Amino acid sequence: MPKSAPKRRNVVTRWFSGFGLVLFLCLATVLPAAAEEYIRSYHSDIQVAENGDLTVTETIIANAEGDRIKRGLFRDFPLTMQDAGGRTVRVGFEVVSVTRDGRPEPFHTESVTGGIRIYSGDKDVFLRNGEHTFVFTYRTDRQIRYFDDHDELYWNVNGNGWEFRIAQASARLTLPGGARINQTAAYTGPFGSTARNARMQANDNQAVFTTTRPLGAQEGLTIVAGFPKGVVAAPSKDQQSDWWWRDNIGTIIAIVGLVLVVGYYALFWTRVGRDPDRGVVVPRWDAPDGLSPALVNYIDNKGFSGGGWTAFSASALDLAVKGYVTLEDLKEKIVIRRTDKPVPRDVPTGQASILSAVGGAGQSLVIDEAHGTSVQSVGTSFRQAIEKEHRGKYYKANWGYVAGGVALSILMLLGVLIFGNLEPELMAILIVPAFLAVVFGFFAAALGKGLRRGSSLFSKIMAVVILGFIGFVAISVGSALLIALMSELTGSEHWPILVSVGGIVLANVIFFFLMGAPTPLGRKLMDGIEGLRIYLTLAEKDRMNTAGAPTMSPQHFEKLLPYAVALGVEKPWSNTFETWLASAAAGAAAGAYAPGWYSGNYGSNFGERIGGFSSSMASTIASTIPAPKSSSSSSGFSGGSSGGGGGGGGGGGW
Repeated sequence: MPKSAPKRRNVVTRWFSGFGLVLFLCLATVLPAAAEEYIRSYHSDIQVAENGDLTVTETIIANAEGDRIKRGLFRDFPLTMQDAGGRTVRVGFEVVSVTRDGRPEPFHTESVTGGIRIYSGDKDVFLRNGEHTFVFTYRTDRQIRYFDDHDELYWNVNGNGWEFRIAQASARLTLPGGARINQTAAYTGPFGSTARNARMQANDNQAVFTTTRPLGAQEGLTIVAGFPKGVVAAPSKDQQSDWWWRDNIGTIIAIVGLVLVVGYYALFWTRVGRDPDRGVVVPRWDAPDGLSPALVNYIDNKGFSGGGWTAFSASALDLAVKGYVTLEDLKEKIVIRRTDKPVPRDVPTGQASILSAVGGAGQSLVIDEAHGTSVQSVGTSFRQAIEKEHRGKYYKANWGYVAGGVALSILMLLGVLIFGNLEPELMAILIVPAFLAVVFGFFAAALGKGLRRGSSLFSKIMAVVILGFIGFVAISVGSALLIALMSELTGSEHWPILVSVGGIVLANVIFFFLMGAPTPLGRKLMDGIEGLRIYLTLAEKDRMNTAGAPTMSPQHFEKLLPYAVALGVEKPWSNTFETWLASAAAGAAAGAYAPGWYSGNYGSNFGERIGGFSSSMASTIASTIPAPKSSSSSSGFSGGSSGGGGGGGGGGGW
């Protein structure tokens, strides 16, 4: 072989290597472009009917590469627009058909922020890579803007929300026969842009608009066509009425709902929820009608306070004072032990329930965490025994009327959500005024309840009403600020809906507390209980000045101690007794006093110790009850210039 052959082979090898490298570099630059997902052509054919309705056919040629365009395209369309007067109005919308590559394509829709989303394709069918032609055809109304000297269509052709660049966008507008388009304009670019990278050609009743440069993602083409008045019929009075209802039905339902709910509660509160007039309250040193401590707590709180454990503690203490049981305070647990003293037949129902749980002489009920389940059962039996015997006798909660108000409120709120055409974001925002209503409602009710003692019924009710009104004003102001911040999503016209929803919730919270009322017997007993509370909290010198009041003694102190616990005033009553024990006249008694019904550490101050034991007994019992298992849940919530006028929206692949 000649010596030159190897040289020739080396030259050829180097030539092919260089060619391969150049080819590789060329392919490396070309392939990414070929694999790009984009819209090659976006054409919209807009037909305007004589009544102003639009039929729009959008032909979209898109390149799919299985990245974002897997099954097809989606198209977002807004359901509101700004009319000639600058008001946000709601437009009609109907999908006529969707095709792909000349064949009918399945589609489905869902609500999105401010509009509707149309999905082309099937979730189980994936597209082949390459170009596909999608055609969306839909009808919409109320898109014509009526001015004094002309009418016009101000139309966002493709919207400013597309995920892909658009190589070319165009639109052809056709008015009814015999019309003439006398003025045109076009805007391109991102939302708010005034760039005019488009050419326009008008011929009689038709105008064509074409972009002169590609549109990037989030860029759109917006067209304007003016024409003489009369080409498109102005809306009739009936049509204007229909549109007005379409725009305001949510607000109307919300306001009417607020009026109905407040009126309902006000009507039935005046019939069944008003408390009987308060009687004359004077200090007294015994329970009215011989009520047990548990009943005193039940009547005073219009039901049990503290889950019924305060009444349970007062009953156990009363049994101990009367010698039927002893109480052993062992710091981490409490033991109620039965003595051998016979129990009379007329023992109060609640106390009989406790004695039954304790058992016979020498047996005991242990209250600690280890026995929490059994203690819970004892407490349930205790409450049920009292409620079964006395429910409705002293206080009527009127739950039926409250349930009626709640049902009416739910009906009104559902009406707002179903017929109000609210965007998903506004539905989420409704939580804010509802939350504020609950906070202000509970605050107003709590203050009114606090004013119950020592204040007139009128003062109590007025406090709740005034605070409720202040809460309503706060909800209104808060809703206005919220609307101002979210106006791009919701529109300022939704402010009455937020206020009304907050008002409906506030009315339910307030009347939940106000609707119940004492019976005449309950009102009489409540006055007597208030007199007992006054006596238990009076200073010693004031108590001594009360005509006919018994002299303080260990027996008198012990007799009223369970009632002091039931009313939550055991500390001032115990402190008064401690002061009496420490006085010079009773010095001997101070050293000798040791109640036989209680075993525990007295400490340096018996009044503070026994008062603290009494007040903490209920919380000690409650702490032994097993906590219910909790569950967690989460919710989440979705999420003239370019972009002006009707139409618009955007789209992407799925």
